[in-house]
Amino acid sequence: MDLGVAGKSVFFTGGSKGMGRVAAGMLAAEGANVAIVGRNESDVDRAVEEIRSGGGTALGVPADITDESEVARAVGDVTAAFGPPLIVVGQTKFIRSGDFADIDNLEHYVESFRTYTMSQLYLLHAVLPAMKEAGWGRFVHIGSATAKEPVGAIAHAVANATRPSTIGLLKTVADEYARYGITVNTVAPGWILTENTERYTAGHLGLTTNEARHEWVTEHVHVPAGRMGRPEEIASLIAYLCSDLAGYMTGNWIEVDGGLHRSAF
Repeated sequence: MDLGVAGKSVFFTGGSKGMGRVAAGMLAAEGANVAIVGRNESDVDRAVEEIRSGGGTALGVPADITDESEVARAVGDVTAAFGPPLIVVGQTKFIRSGDFADIDNLEHYVESFRTYTMSQLYLLHAVLPAMKEAGWGRFVHIGSATAKEPVGAIAHAVANATRPSTIGLLKTVADEYARYGITVNTVAPGWILTENTERYTAGHLGLTTNEARHEWVTEHVHVPAGRMGRPEEIASLIAYLCSDLAGYMTGNWIEVDGGLHRSAF
């Protein structure tokens, strides 16, 4: 399937690990020019080398997208190398585990809002003008299914309080910019076997094998699929939403969670 992204400039945050790294590789394989943007330079470099060794075009841009000035600088670097990024994937994380009563430092909520929502706001302000001028753009946010339906099995009061604001922002922008050929969508992964998931389940739940993790989400979280998802099962959707074929899909919240969300709507 031709995704229609060959030659297009991609600004991919969170593309150095996990599902993001797989999706970045998929876009590069389709002929896109992919800039991997992240805080950890060594992780970024490894992801870039992986794409290049497979024959793709990639650039590493170390940056912290929770800092507005760094976002502007990073977008400038990508524009200089590949042209204005018309495909942007926005992902970042902020982990402060704990139930509500456990969070003594209330500034963690402010930090979480800055990480999840302000980072996407900075990105949107930096890239939308060029997308509007081109009459084409794709903005895909990799969020979390817990933004819509917080999971009681994990203690994430801070993230549960702040993640939904990002979704409200993106839905608003999607409505305003759809007429310019720009789509804005959120992919909401459930329990996916990534390094972060392995680290969390090992440290907080004592689960050290994938078999134990699959059993836990089946018996305790009640995921109908009876297992955790694979990064490729998220990455393929991300790549599609970045494509020319997905031009009539915008403002959507798409859960990939093995059927965990129980509502029919």
